[in-house]
Amino acid sequence: MKNMYLIIVLTLAMSFLLMPLLAVEQAEKEGSDSQIGTSSIKEKENTESEDFEPLNEIKLYLKDEDKIESIDSEEYILGVVAAEMQADYDIEAIKAQALASYTFAYFRHMQNSEQGNEYDITNDTAKDQGYLDSVGRQAKWGDKYAEYEEKVVSAVKSIKNQLIVYKNAPILAAYHAISCGNTERATNVWNTDYPYLQSENSIGDLLSPDFLSEVKLTTENFTAKLRELGCEVTGEPSKYIGKITKSDAGYVTNITLGGKKFTGDKIRETFSLRSASFDLIFKEDTFIFTVSGYGHGVGMSQFGANYMAEQGSTYDEIISAYYRGVKIVNMK
Repeated sequence: MKNMYLIIVLTLAMSFLLMPLLAVEQAEKEGSDSQIGTSSIKEKENTESEDFEPLNEIKLYLKDEDKIESIDSEEYILGVVAAEMQADYDIEAIKAQALASYTFAYFRHMQNSEQGNEYDITNDTAKDQGYLDSVGRQAKWGDKYAEYEEKVVSAVKSIKNQLIVYKNAPILAAYHAISCGNTERATNVWNTDYPYLQSENSIGDLLSPDFLSEVKLTTENFTAKLRELGCEVTGEPSKYIGKITKSDAGYVTNITLGGKKFTGDKIRETFSLRSASFDLIFKEDTFIFTVSGYGHGVGMSQFGANYMAEQGSTYDEIISAYYRGVKIVNMK
């Protein structure tokens, strides 16, 4: 009987000891809301893959010169990072940008190969990504050229032969300068759903000195822009502004102006707004757009990536935060 009593006591004691451990395990599985999103950051998961061969050379179509130039892949990524991101950002943010840029180029390479194009990617920033050669980098960086060149080269070498994949396929690694505090779902911008390009919290962007911008237009200039959209308006200007619909992330999906409905991206393009996250009011014969963020809002926010890096996040944690459910693989 004493032995039975001892067994019961020991069993109860072990149960109480294990309860906190089980609670911690459950909390870790569920994740928690953080400054960079409700999706938990995954631990570094670099695995080897024989499914993809590294691109040692990039065939770049130069839009203005109307020619194709073959460039060493490391030199190409160096030139892209120089064109697309501030070189004074944290090294981990620059690594994330380098990996996103390489993966984006790999994705375009596969697309263009399937379409029979002779080039892998273009330097047209409207649809691909920019590129600066050594002359362009010297012009941009000036006295900081040697310092920034060494820094970015180091970042590029650290991610060599790595690729971001989702379900064993390279991703469309979209990125932009500053989100509105949340990134936007790809389907709301490009009408195509990518499961890894969902809305993620990027609250660090609110700290950017360029987070807010304004565009002001007189009634005359505003109506001229509407005419470009095929919209003729008359009457009281304050009544030109109709219903504004925004996505959960905070970007305008639709807006009614002069009785006609337009997408937020169309208004962004027509009125040269920094992003499609905006509010519009009419005050004292002036139409005022107040805009949050900079860029299309899809994928990785560069300012947000830098904010995360400054808080101690590594490049792979940044990638996991902005591209949902992806892995980083090492190509052989």
